[in-house]
Amino acid sequence: MHILVTGASGLVGSALVPFLTTGGHAVTRLVRAVPRPGQGELPWDPAARSIPVPAMEGLDAVIHLAGE
Repeated sequence: MHILVTGASGLVGSALVPFLTTGGHAVTRLVRAVPRPGQGELPWDPAARSIPVPAMEGLDAVIHLAGE
């Protein structure tokens, strides 16, 4: 499965992403920081209340963990 994870660098997300990748899933992480090349990260500003279209292409699931 190809899974999009928001909040991937948070407490739960940082544990979930390795679990998903070890299970053979492709994971795209939405991050507020500058994306690191080759890490499957895309920039995202949660305050904009939208997700970039390229992040949504070919997804099987979305796990939304971002919040404050």
